[in-house]
Amino acid sequence: MVARAGGASVSGPAVQPVLPAPGFRRAGDLVFISSIFPIDGEGNLAHTSVLSPYAGESEVAAQTRSVLETLKRVLGEAGTSLENMVKAEVYLADVADFYEFKLVWKEYFPQDPPARATSVVGEDHIIPGCLLNLNGVALAGDSSWKRETISVPDAPDPMDAEWAPQATKAGPFVFPSTLPATDFKTGVPVGKLPVYPYYGSDAEMQTRYILENLEKVLKAAGSGLDQAVKAQFHETDLINFHDIDGIWGQMMGDIPPTRSSMAMRSLLVPGAMFAANLIFLAPDAQHQKVETRKGIAFHPVDVRKVNYSPGITAGDWLFTAGQVSVKDYAKGVLAIAPQALPHYYSDIEIQTNHTMNLLKDQLTANGYSLVDIAEARIFLTNATRDYRGFERSWRKIFEGVSPLPAMCLIPSNQSNGLGGVMLHELIIEIDLIMKSP
Repeated sequence: MVARAGGASVSGPAVQPVLPAPGFRRAGDLVFISSIFPIDGEGNLAHTSVLSPYAGESEVAAQTRSVLETLKRVLGEAGTSLENMVKAEVYLADVADFYEFKLVWKEYFPQDPPARATSVVGEDHIIPGCLLNLNGVALAGDSSWKRETISVPDAPDPMDAEWAPQATKAGPFVFPSTLPATDFKTGVPVGKLPVYPYYGSDAEMQTRYILENLEKVLKAAGSGLDQAVKAQFHETDLINFHDIDGIWGQMMGDIPPTRSSMAMRSLLVPGAMFAANLIFLAPDAQHQKVETRKGIAFHPVDVRKVNYSPGITAGDWLFTAGQVSVKDYAKGVLAIAPQALPHYYSDIEIQTNHTMNLLKDQLTANGYSLVDIAEARIFLTNATRDYRGFERSWRKIFEGVSPLPAMCLIPSNQSNGLGGVMLHELIIEIDLIMKSP
């Protein structure tokens, strides 16, 4: 099925027998690409064809090529192309594989590559032996929106190191590359002096460095830090969240974006603690950033004193914050399986169902429904254990719904191996983007 003009929501067939989701979902002028794994249509994992594992094309290069060939096919089904990609997200199993990944990436994007987020999730992919997965957003082939690469000289330039620009703009949306606090020359250039270990906070300094440089890029795109509509924190250790969120609250304006705060095993730069995966608005007559509190169980600033919004609208788009399975936010009462009877119930199914019920309340109150979800981002702290139960619940929740949303499946754990959701008992977080017909 090919996406047609007119802005209607259109989805493509599933191209891989893994996710309960189409290969893509078009919403207006954007095409959301579901997570792609290095497998063929029968589920066979891609491998290098060389006789020696130490010569010729590496395993990660072969898997990267497989993923990008599938991406080309999905984009073709959607009526668009690699040239229209505006943002890609890549989740590697091993940070040491990045350079080999980049060599293949440059083959497929020899010039004007899309913005990109790249984080490391370890051996938590649901396909054994899988070294990466990828999801992304592209501009529809028949869109009247213009795709622009944003580059400014007075902010760190990631092109040589990452082969990704500072940001890409598509119509009223700006998609920055998700970059750690680096100058791409000396590593992480900010932090406490070793002689003064108790003075300052590395996490605060890195956050401020990232946001100050991002502000320069956004200005060139006709946006600003206060125009963020969607964010995911990528943190190597959630103990740093409080310091990061403090700087975030100071710099992101009166209405901070909707947000998920998720852990990653590592980032690409040694010592990097934090990177922010973001979407910004470049406001126009049809798209203005507005906070909506409709249908929410609590407001995070009021109840938890953390700096994000539960819902933001921009024209006919709705962005929700990442949601988790909590009954009472003020008291920290969770909707989980009985802790004394862990083997009688499916905790992942309980948490998936409760989380989606909370989100459905929010969607309904804002005039949306399940059919309007363009992208669902699923963070699992134990993907290899819990994916089966999650999929079972997801299929029941969306029974009879068409078209289905695109799905990004992202393992989430800290560098120390602890779970990547902000409460240790929680094993899933769900983050949505909606667009009305």
